[in-house]
Amino acid sequence: MDASGVPPLGDSCGLNLGALAGLHGLEFCQEFAGQLAQGTGADLVTVGELTVRETRRIRVLASSFDGLPLGDFEYDLCGAPCRDVMLSGEPQVYPGRVEELYPEGGMFVEEGLQSYAGVALKDPGGAASGLVQAAWREDIGDGLAQRAVAVMQQFAPRLGAEIAGLRRLAALAALAEGPGSTCPRAAFRQIARELQSALRVRAVFIAGCSGGRPDRCRVLACCSGGRLLDAVEGRAVRCDPTRKQVPGGWEAVQVPDGLRQIVQALAPNRPLSLKYCLGFPLRDADGAAAGWLGLLHDRDIATDVLEPDLMALAAARTGLELRRRAAEQRRQQAEAAQLVRHKAESLGRLAGALAHEYNNLLASMQGRAELALAHLEAAHPAQQHMQAVEQGLRASAGLVRQLTGFAKGTNGPAPAPCDLNAIVQEALALVPLDCRKGKAVVLDLAEGVPAAHLDREEVRQLLLNLLLNAAEAIGPGAGTITVKTRRTRLDAPERQRLLKGRRMAAGDCLLLEVSDTGGGMRHDMVTRIFDPFYTTKPGGRGLGMAVAMGIISRHQGGLAVESREGAGSVIRCYFPACAAAAEAVEPPAAARSAAVWRILVVDDEDTVRRAVAGLLQLRGCEVAQADGYDAALALLDSEGPFDGAVIDMSMPGRGGWETLAGLRAAQPGLNAVMMSGFAISAAEAGFPGLADVQVLDKPFTKEKLYKALFR
Repeated sequence: MDASGVPPLGDSCGLNLGALAGLHGLEFCQEFAGQLAQGTGADLVTVGELTVRETRRIRVLASSFDGLPLGDFEYDLCGAPCRDVMLSGEPQVYPGRVEELYPEGGMFVEEGLQSYAGVALKDPGGAASGLVQAAWREDIGDGLAQRAVAVMQQFAPRLGAEIAGLRRLAALAALAEGPGSTCPRAAFRQIARELQSALRVRAVFIAGCSGGRPDRCRVLACCSGGRLLDAVEGRAVRCDPTRKQVPGGWEAVQVPDGLRQIVQALAPNRPLSLKYCLGFPLRDADGAAAGWLGLLHDRDIATDVLEPDLMALAAARTGLELRRRAAEQRRQQAEAAQLVRHKAESLGRLAGALAHEYNNLLASMQGRAELALAHLEAAHPAQQHMQAVEQGLRASAGLVRQLTGFAKGTNGPAPAPCDLNAIVQEALALVPLDCRKGKAVVLDLAEGVPAAHLDREEVRQLLLNLLLNAAEAIGPGAGTITVKTRRTRLDAPERQRLLKGRRMAAGDCLLLEVSDTGGGMRHDMVTRIFDPFYTTKPGGRGLGMAVAMGIISRHQGGLAVESREGAGSVIRCYFPACAAAAEAVEPPAAARSAAVWRILVVDDEDTVRRAVAGLLQLRGCEVAQADGYDAALALLDSEGPFDGAVIDMSMPGRGGWETLAGLRAAQPGLNAVMMSGFAISAAEAGFPGLADVQVLDKPFTKEKLYKALFR
């Protein structure tokens, strides 16, 4: 036996064994093909590998055709004698008549090849992995054919080993070099592609564990037949080990159904049964389950073909990429959170600017409305209209507060003991007249209803939405809307009928019920009316009832709906009752007795400044007005001292907190109230020493102003 590992074959083979002994890889395969063609007189000799085990395509690695190499190319086995070699795994010899036996063998027919000899190349596991073959344009004797087959059989182990080594080296080089991208997805796809090419299994997949559980995974990459399967990426699958012992750290795994279906659907895999799966568990730096490196095949996978160094590199690279992916996800999550914070800050600033301007307008109108009411006689026809304007202004102020609270991320309810019956009256006054036209509104408000911890503006908005919904359900014709309040306790049957709040705290609760005589709803519609943007009305936005559900949820209340087609609807809202009494009403300002106070009002908005001054003059105060820091200090110097000051927080140049600090520097202990359309605390403004100063949110009533200033 010489250095090549092949016994001497004699001079009849025509091979230069010494030349072959010093070559490896593609050079060995190409030299062998050329020498075999020359020594046997063959017109065509090829050495090739299967693109995937037992598939129909061969990739030619080395060749000699009329004495010249053909280069690297692929061809289909169908209709050619080489197909029988691969299917049987045994040598095939045809000393003549190949054209007649294989009329669909394109190359044999085109080139006039008459004789053929081929031998299968096998991997270390004994499975066919490639082919060496020779063909002649003339009939050859059986003796030459047998000698050619003997040479090919003698060199088949070496050729198979060289091809396996080429695949292994190519995979190692590719894995060591990386995908040329820092993207973990590109790395996963490259690893799957290279392993599938090197191992010749039906599919290679990489899956990452979800929540640290090794059986719950998401596919990160999958390759079958040299094709990357985008349709599988991101799919959730289960990787359940079968407890079958497999050497080398591998585990037998049940074939994930989501993978089986897609890989099986590929044309080369359709006639096969993909029921064998090996998984290599991957772990993170702490030893926790991180993912799987999986092999999917239609026959048992011999572990001796899983070359340890190749698999070790692949597992190490995959584990590294999983850790990079986790780090990238954490970075992206941090960036997304930072972006959300920036957007929230921008939204907060925008909302603050809008609220400041809008609340200044509301403050001016609120003050003027109260002044008008103060000068109207008790029975004046305009009094009820001005009271309606006042209620509308208060409702508008509540909406602005909700907007700014949402922008600041503090949009939860601000509950306080409230009189539910009073809220009903307020909400009813806000229903547009055109919505109430032709409809009777019946109030059935129980006396002595206990107070509940409610956000007044939100519950008023809830009831307004229910009233508008009831009016729309009745339509343009006549009908009746009934609003009922009761003190009650939820019994078990009623609790089971709740759409929201079945876990409400036990005990007394307040019932707010709105019923209508409209057309009612089908059962399937009842559960959908609270979905955002769901509406059956032309031009409707589908938001009113979704907002109502949100308000109930934030108050930890309950909600039930009864409706039948043609029989109207009843919506019941439940709120936990509280023992505290309803909020006390401030005594009228006229009932207070106080000496004449001299007050300084500072605001850059002339309309707001005049309105506040008017309310203070109505109280009997002497008022001086300033439009900013400099004017305020000048008035204090010329007309001071003052008994108190009302200062706008947000003014151009030096703001309200700095103005108050300057005034107190000139008049220590000056009593002051800060007013703002969008409040910033004294500490945030850099004046922690003024933290005891009360802040009034614009717009405010005269009672709140008097209580804050004359305390």
